[in-house]
Amino acid sequence: MTKPTQPAPPTSQKNMPLTDQALSYLRDAIQTRKIKPGQGIDFAVIAKKLGMSRTPIRESIRQLLTEGLLELLPGGTVCVTQLSAKETEGFYYVRDKLEIVAARAAAVHITDLEIEMLKANLSLFDSARAEPEKLSQIDNQFHTVLYDACNNNYLSQTLARLRVKIGLLQGLPFNNPERISDAYNEHAAIIKALESHHPDSAESAVAKHYSNARISRLSLL
Repeated sequence: MTKPTQPAPPTSQKNMPLTDQALSYLRDAIQTRKIKPGQGIDFAVIAKKLGMSRTPIRESIRQLLTEGLLELLPGGTVCVTQLSAKETEGFYYVRDKLEIVAARAAAVHITDLEIEMLKANLSLFDSARAEPEKLSQIDNQFHTVLYDACNNNYLSQTLARLRVKIGLLQGLPFNNPERISDAYNEHAAIIKALESHHPDSAESAVAKHYSNARISRLSLL
């Protein structure tokens, strides 16, 4: 059987400590499903791609085991965690509640620059409808801006960590053209609500977006 290849590393992490570089690389690879649930982690291949020894790779993997993104199998193999249907529902319950809190805070604190960033992201999303993997990256960027706008570092960092776990779920959300159109419209509605600076409007728009996203994703299980 052919061994799965590991994705190429990002190119913008040279000033980060080696362990942080490895952590960033692995989190991104998991979130974007470049390394898929159940796929083993090849220490040697990753060390070679990142141009570092295995020591920082091991340190980063210990951290990701603690975070639940990786799991240790009998025999010592480390692989990307596979979530059960029950675990998936639990994940969404917690994530969606925190997203509502973040949306209400963002409606109060979001800046004009952040609004423009979201609008630019929406245009990118519209132009990439034929590229599901690229859409996932653009979608992640949209929500990163939204998290930053809530003006609460602990909340934004917690949500960013939870969002990485989306990569543990089965299926790709934007393989469905109908979901792409719905997500575009939902993002546009979120931007409009945030521009109004009304927390209730922001909560309503974000709640609808995540309800639809959850239903779409769970249908892939």
